[in-house]
Amino acid sequence: MSQRNWIRLVVLLVVLADIGWRLFGSGSTANDQYPNRAITLVVPFGPGGESDTFARMIQKAVKDNGFLDQEIVVKNVGGAGATIGSGQARKAEPDGYTMMILHEALITAQASGKVSYGPESFEPIAASGKTSMVIAVAEDSPYRTLTELMQAAKEAPNELVFAANLGAPVHYAGLILEKDFPGAHFRYTQKGGGASRFEAVIGGHADVSAFSLGEYVSFKDGGLRAVAISSAERHPEVPEIQTALEQGFNFVHANMHFWWFPKGTDPQKVSLMAGVIARCMAAPEVREKLALRLSEPYIATGGAMQEMLQTRIGKIQSVDATSPDVLPNIPLWVSIATATSLLVLVVRRLRHSDSDLQQETTELIEEEPEAVERKGRLPRLGNAGLFVLMTALYLLALEYLPIDFRIITAIYMLDVAVLCGGYKNEDLQKLFTKSYVPEMAILVPLLVHFVFQSFFSIQLP
Repeated sequence: MSQRNWIRLVVLLVVLADIGWRLFGSGSTANDQYPNRAITLVVPFGPGGESDTFARMIQKAVKDNGFLDQEIVVKNVGGAGATIGSGQARKAEPDGYTMMILHEALITAQASGKVSYGPESFEPIAASGKTSMVIAVAEDSPYRTLTELMQAAKEAPNELVFAANLGAPVHYAGLILEKDFPGAHFRYTQKGGGASRFEAVIGGHADVSAFSLGEYVSFKDGGLRAVAISSAERHPEVPEIQTALEQGFNFVHANMHFWWFPKGTDPQKVSLMAGVIARCMAAPEVREKLALRLSEPYIATGGAMQEMLQTRIGKIQSVDATSPDVLPNIPLWVSIATATSLLVLVVRRLRHSDSDLQQETTELIEEEPEAVERKGRLPRLGNAGLFVLMTALYLLALEYLPIDFRIITAIYMLDVAVLCGGYKNEDLQKLFTKSYVPEMAILVPLLVHFVFQSFFSIQLP
């Protein structure tokens, strides 16, 4: 075996060993004292938002009341509609030292196709807090009730602009309202946080959006007018706002903060942390802060939490977030283009091989017919098998290795070009000096990563 092949074999063994360790050998023993070091709490949003504020409130309550022997360290990992942070948390070791706080965005991101994983990839710990949503328009809007708004969306489908973080809970608020009023359709525009949505509505770039009750109370003096609230009854702090239920819409919903561990975390650690969060929610200082934010000190764990999760998953999955008026199915079109390009390359390669083999067959047919048959069959099967193996390893690496998509993809593209392209050692210099293969291997992953995460908020590993 050549030195190059030995190197490839060693790299392959290292990758497989790392995957095996992550799958089967990374758990801690049940007898370990827990926790014996700080716990990292991943907040998949930037500092200062609703989730970050809630997380730091619980962090402070744990520290001030001594609910844990170790501290909780908040780690903000924002971007791509919370999917970058959730992706990191999902791939963390299930040892109880990485936790995540994330509301229904974990469910909606999966349902809308932004990511392939959802609640099934985590161990749910608890659901805490309960905040109603407010559907609001600008103060000078002609729509004074939810019924008037939805009637306008029906009479002029896709004309009214709904500001939302696409694939997130606010987006699904609009989709659920559409489902309750057949024929009504909004045109959605990507706006992330509550402040961004407020500016879009006030600035005339959007006709309507949804806000948490706390956000609405903060923004209403700036020119917002509520047309409905998602609570079952009118809220005592804003009794003038009609509920959606009063107006004939089955839209009763409250945002909650869900707490998650990576899949496979010890149930005893899950139970311990659920108890800690429950004690925090009962602490007087936490209840006082929640009251100021117009949020209920709600807590659910165990079976009650699981039942609630299933109900919410079912409701979210009952609506379609991938319709053309929301976003074109970019991943599908990219997949079709990639498959077409690959097919063209394979056909060209096979045709080239056929012409070479025809010339060699003419020379060898009288000497060794069986050797000619093998020569025509084995190279193609060899290249195809090598390509399948490399692609399988590439997909496994994307799933299990904490390496950036751009790096793994560039390596994969170079390997496919070199190993499956039939290049001999003396041809490699030409490949790297007289072709655009190295440049394409670097630029294509960079471009794909930029387009998907910057424009469409779709997470790549």
